[in-house]
Amino acid sequence: MPRIEPAHIEGDALQSSLLARVMGRCPDVLRAFGRLDNTLRFRGTLPMSLLESVRRVTAGEVGCEYCASLGTPRTEYTDQREAVATAFAQLVATDPAGISDGQFNVLREEFTDEEIVELVAYICFISIGGQMFGAVMGLEAADADEADAYQAALASHAHS
Repeated sequence: MPRIEPAHIEGDALQSSLLARVMGRCPDVLRAFGRLDNTLRFRGTLPMSLLESVRRVTAGEVGCEYCASLGTPRTEYTDQREAVATAFAQLVATDPAGISDGQFNVLREEFTDEEIVELVAYICFISIGGQMFGAVMGLEAADADEADAYQAALASHAHS
């Protein structure tokens, strides 16, 4: 059980997730969080599949059981951009102040400056705003139905 009793929220798997229901105890925070999540995840230039890979790889590093339960990270990537983005995300999640210029420059080999800003904003948002929130609040792993609904909701956004 989370450290804070979740609010009752209607909506799809993303709108009524455990994270959203706990954050929903403070509706203004939930709305602002949701707007930023929607902007970064669904309206940016980076593919949602890349962003989801980044989310998955950072969840375990940050320690949010709930976030980690929504999908396991891949061990291999066929897409070079996705491989670079997930490796960089792991570095940020484990030691954000320790990112070297050389490590950052690897991003420049695959991404434009605008894409780097978008990627770093997303990494920081999900790892601090979502995953760290989940870890501090003690959010337990999602059950299989909620994890499946989360994946279905992402899939429906990918095709819209």
